[in-house]
Amino acid sequence: MWREKLEKGYLENEEILIELTIGGECGEYLASLALYDKESDAWYYFDNDIPPGMTQGEAMRNALEFFEKLVVGLEKPKLKLSPIREAPKEVYEKLERFLRGLKNEGKG
Repeated sequence: MWREKLEKGYLENEEILIELTIGGECGEYLASLALYDKESDAWYYFDNDIPPGMTQGEAMRNALEFFEKLVVGLEKPKLKLSPIREAPKEVYEKLERFLRGLKNEGKG
């Protein structure tokens, strides 16, 4: 169920919001994921490599595959406030709780 929501542009819980955007130029489409921390009113971007796509659909597929790796624990997120400032530990903890909830979605 989270995949369909993310394809529409975002996922959220009471602590954070994850936003997915696809942009392109010159025949190459790039996926971008961002995290909004509701408590601190701050945006962070995922500084992980998400492969570009030749179409919007391919870029979307690449982003969903990357996010699924986060959910199952095969990829570790790199969250940045700026190129030289990493997100604080609390933001990683909120993301971890969020991902755990997505992983358990549909169980029990």
